[in-house]
Amino acid sequence: MAYTLAEAAKLSNDVLQAGVIELFVRDDPILEQLPFIDIVGNGLTYNVETTEPTAKFYDVGDTWVEGTGTVTPTTAVLRILGGDADLDNFLKATRSNVNDLKAEMIAAKVKALRYQFLTKFLYGYNTGDPKEFDGMHKLINSATYNTVPVGTADSTPTLLSLAKLEEAIDMIKGYKPDLIVMSKLMRRYINKYLVAAGGISYDDRANKRVQTLYGIPVGASDYVKDLENVDQDFVDPAFHGYEPTTPDAASDGGTTIFVFSFGPKQCCGCQNGTITTVPLGDLETKDASRFRIKWYVSCMLQSIISCSKVTGVDPDGAVAA
Repeated sequence: MAYTLAEAAKLSNDVLQAGVIELFVRDDPILEQLPFIDIVGNGLTYNVETTEPTAKFYDVGDTWVEGTGTVTPTTAVLRILGGDADLDNFLKATRSNVNDLKAEMIAAKVKALRYQFLTKFLYGYNTGDPKEFDGMHKLINSATYNTVPVGTADSTPTLLSLAKLEEAIDMIKGYKPDLIVMSKLMRRYINKYLVAAGGISYDDRANKRVQTLYGIPVGASDYVKDLENVDQDFVDPAFHGYEPTTPDAASDGGTTIFVFSFGPKQCCGCQNGTITTVPLGDLETKDASRFRIKWYVSCMLQSIISCSKVTGVDPDGAVAA
């Protein structure tokens, strides 16, 4: 059974640990829905159906053609995400009357963990950095089954047509799309079009009002980049969808809209235990106590037709039907 992090927090008796998980998932559209499966060991091997099987009609005496689908074994290897935080004992004793310094320190470290996880959940590239896992931009990479590229071959982003987003939604087969994720800039320009066209649609879900497109909740994420490189042919994933890290590698100014279906067979996280906080005690070299927050985590996409994306989009231009 797969739990979201918020549900896992309810099962924890460790007050600090539960608080850490609650801080981690707060106000993030992906983490609020992303389920996690617990695994034994340091990884989970699963088969990804890379091509669908075929069938056709035959006449009497015809030669039958083999059409078995193909699967590719893939392993979601757990990675170690975490960090240490030191709490000065003098400050704790003398300056905790206004703020709980321990709580403030833990909250700051949790914010750093969330930034790292969500950035790599979308843009992780294990070949570029063996310490991280492959993210959704790398795993959703089939122009046949789950990707609608709109950027041009000369690495130029293209203005969004909502018909292209609907095309990406239609690529999801056998599963119910749970969330459309985009950057806040992209959402602003989509909403500008929707207001002019007649209005924005909303739905009441989980005691809050959420925007919807085609009946699917929309989440604006701080972690979707508006400085992506545009590579229509997906030749090199190291330069598709990743913000340049060197000054001479200029950004193309593109963005991506993701359509996620969450579940154990779709898009989900995997972990060996949940986020834990370990008090390491007093340090020898300074008058402080150290706390370690760690998480053995990865993500996986078992069905390539359960999620999709529109990539190569110009996020700050006029949106069309």
